[in-house]
Amino acid sequence: MNELIALAAQRGLPIQLVASAQAQAQCLAERVTKQLQSAINQRGRASLALSGGRSPVPFLGALNAADLAWEQVSLTLVDERWVPLEHADSNAGLLWRHLPAVMPRVDWTPLYYGLSPEQDAECSSAALAALMPLDVVVLGMGTDGHTASIFPGALDLPQLLASDAPALCMPALSAEGAQRLTLSGAALNSARLQILALRGEDKAATLATALVGQHPEWPISAFLRSPLEIVYSPDGG
Repeated sequence: MNELIALAAQRGLPIQLVASAQAQAQCLAERVTKQLQSAINQRGRASLALSGGRSPVPFLGALNAADLAWEQVSLTLVDERWVPLEHADSNAGLLWRHLPAVMPRVDWTPLYYGLSPEQDAECSSAALAALMPLDVVVLGMGTDGHTASIFPGALDLPQLLASDAPALCMPALSAEGAQRLTLSGAALNSARLQILALRGEDKAATLATALVGQHPEWPISAFLRSPLEIVYSPDGG
């Protein structure tokens, strides 16, 4: 892991290595709540965008136990599958299942409205405008170099990644062609703090490749700069 630390340092990126998934979960929860508390102290409110999937589940459990004035936090998602809340693949459903003490208290901004991907993106963009700039964005990454629902090879990839993207939320397709919604570069790059949470040696290898600049076309490559912080555990279980 010394190589990963050195590569991150060359980019000026803080990286924290932790031994286990549970240690990573606690580390992430502490870092996120510290930043949110700072925002609340300074501005009276804070905003947070979380990622879905399987890997964040321990982190969500740790975050659920965090002592914070959640009533002063606005919460949204980094991306969402275009499925209703009740669907097993819904990222919103994941948050409601694993943040039972938090979700009833936050100001919740969903991405899915059930109209159409294009209309839902418009509704989400309008709602998200009140949250800009975001205080904290927690990103994940796939072994293909995707982050949020911004995948390599997307036809509108430059627009999706751009800090001046035409909308805060945009329709997207997964690598398999499934409909999704994703925050664009305009929203993600607004964040005062971005955290990239990774687990597993396969993802460490992907990150190392991106850090040396071998795949500038990978979406994650667009975010490997300040204010990004990396929290990595080799525990991919």
